[in-house]
Amino acid sequence: MKKVLVLVLAAAMILMSFAACKPQEQHSSVPEPSKSKVSDPGKSGKYGAYNLACVYSEITGDFWSIVAAGCNAALDELKASSGVSGYCIAPATSTDYTQQMDLLETAFQKKVNGIVLSPSNADSIGTYVTDKFKDDKIPIIVIDRSLNTTSPAVKSQCMADTWTMGQEAGKLAVEAMGGKGNYVCYGISPENLNWANRSLGAIDYIQKNAPDMKHILGKEPYWSSQNTADQTLQWIQDTINANPGPLAFLTTTEAGTNNVAAMFSEVSKERQQELLIIGYDFSKTGYELIKSGVLYGTVGQNPYLMGYNSTYLMCEYLSGEKIPEVAYVPYCVVTSQNLQTKEVQEYLASMKIAL
Repeated sequence: MKKVLVLVLAAAMILMSFAACKPQEQHSSVPEPSKSKVSDPGKSGKYGAYNLACVYSEITGDFWSIVAAGCNAALDELKASSGVSGYCIAPATSTDYTQQMDLLETAFQKKVNGIVLSPSNADSIGTYVTDKFKDDKIPIIVIDRSLNTTSPAVKSQCMADTWTMGQEAGKLAVEAMGGKGNYVCYGISPENLNWANRSLGAIDYIQKNAPDMKHILGKEPYWSSQNTADQTLQWIQDTINANPGPLAFLTTTEAGTNNVAAMFSEVSKERQQELLIIGYDFSKTGYELIKSGVLYGTVGQNPYLMGYNSTYLMCEYLSGEKIPEVAYVPYCVVTSQNLQTKEVQEYLASMKIAL
């Protein structure tokens, strides 16, 4: 079988459905998780002339423009080798789940052979998929985030092991803080397990390994999806002001990292010395923040491989090959100390990032 993914689970997770569950029930460690070499799908021409729809939540910005680049690179290769056709599309804004439903409806009406989906909302899009895709005539592969659905059309998930990545972020925080002091997790949404695990994995690691560190919000992260953008920025500012002394923010998206960095810039130089960010994902923006000392380190998914591998994974399924229920995309821990290592350089090269 042609290799599509860089990493394959030693033991596949068995999921009864893709609905939300406790964090412990849907994660496992990935062997050598930070290896980030680009997979080599080859060009054997064995696939049929499938028509694919890759419907993302967004295709712009630091992260998703790279996902889209990986998807389009795969589509170009597949067109040349096998006559596969397809497109990559997203709503105008990442939270517009009604427009994403329209895009899925269009793909359904076109009778595409397969859909690669990054849901903008785990519940709303999940309900739509459950109601619309009552059989598996048009298979779906979900990428990057959870989809709360029981539809038989969903055949696989292609994403990073976010619980393990959260644990890595927690490890970075313990290292940066010397195992003491205050920290806060800036999360996204409790309804989306993939998102929630990014924060919950970090809190779990720190509580078990650095009991002298205090999460100022207790057991739960700050869930940004439950607040407006202005409210979130105000929360960051209030948190900085209400907690003097060393303070670490653990973010779970690049947008979150950028928000915290922007608020850091508004405090005094002396206060900035007491603040640090443990980030999630990586791009040229993240590189600049690491070089400036604002970002201590980050645990980055590989967005290029997410778009690239998931497109090939759909062709594998359509050609009759068995694919894993969860196909993990590798991640890489990046700090100022390891930027020049071979591992990190390969990771950056795989995303077409030149430093």
